[in-house]
Amino acid sequence: MAGLDIICIGAINYDYMFHCTGLDLVETSAGGGDENLSNPISDVENDIQELAIKGKEYTTQIGGSAFITLKVAKHILPNLQVAYVGVCGTPSPFDLRFGKTNDIDAELAHLDNRDWLFTTRERFDDPYSKAIAKSIVRLYNHTRNCIKIAPCANNTLLDRIHEQEARTGTTLAEYLAQARWIHLSSLSDFDQFEAIMQSVIQAKHLNPAMKVSMDPGFEYTSLRRERLQPLIAYADYVFLNKSEKKNLGFNARSARPLYANLCEYFSAINPDPTRTLIVKHDDRHELIHFKDGVCQIRTVRHKKLYQYQLNNDTGAGDSFAGGFISGMLDDRLNSDIAEPIQLGVLAAKGRMRSFDYENPYLNIQKLTDAFFEAL
Repeated sequence: MAGLDIICIGAINYDYMFHCTGLDLVETSAGGGDENLSNPISDVENDIQELAIKGKEYTTQIGGSAFITLKVAKHILPNLQVAYVGVCGTPSPFDLRFGKTNDIDAELAHLDNRDWLFTTRERFDDPYSKAIAKSIVRLYNHTRNCIKIAPCANNTLLDRIHEQEARTGTTLAEYLAQARWIHLSSLSDFDQFEAIMQSVIQAKHLNPAMKVSMDPGFEYTSLRRERLQPLIAYADYVFLNKSEKKNLGFNARSARPLYANLCEYFSAINPDPTRTLIVKHDDRHELIHFKDGVCQIRTVRHKKLYQYQLNNDTGAGDSFAGGFISGMLDDRLNSDIAEPIQLGVLAAKGRMRSFDYENPYLNIQKLTDAFFEAL
């Protein structure tokens, strides 16, 4: 199977997004960056049931960071050939009772190749390993307070990869090497992420022209910073928010030591002056490179969305990644990185401005179609 443009690797979750009041918030010490990637399923289901019984408005989606990124890219450029490496569990009676997005086949319709997309139908005696992962997001003033995930079937991914390799005689690295672009987001089990990333590194050796992007997330950049370092060193593009940038810069309090720490972190293993850190801000994107021990920064500005203009910022960063990757793969835009950045901004805004009753992917498609028509 040759000719794939993008392969994304990551979790597939059933996301429940509740609009909450201040009374329903979860107190965290992470300053808005909190994401708990591995919780007992009972904790997540109890939270969902409690808020549903309270009558809180909510929506559901089949999500997962890399899953959203890939779906956005496919809606922007439908001719892209895309595939996903992940495990899609089976909705449980709980999901059929509380969920609102239960047509899994329709949610996966954008995938052109499913050779390494695994399901749990007729597999596993353990109900936890069969179930689709669940996440609960509490939204307050249209921004998330925290996210809790019960990984369920996602934690079976590495075993399924090994089974596929033994059955087909093809390694994951060989499969990945056929793509133009690989994008990864965090998994709840870091050991599995670490092992899968080794296949990505091998794929990059097999196909040096292939680009790799990564959205490591808050937990990896804070709790897994040292183990992440030899993995993130092979990413060409790294998507970070302000909190994640500070985490990787050892939370230095002023700019000069922060950037010096970032430079040291990214230069210690496989230094590459073309590697780009893309740091997302409300009104700009900060592009950071490291060359000869020096940090080089470029700023690409855009119009800020104010609180009254957005409905839900969940998945905005993932949508940005999908727009950016699409722009980098499109010959009309990739002469200057600023243009794919602007396409990513449009994708993020399309998602944030979509109301619960709207399909955010179709709204993103409309915005980006207009962008291309204006070129």
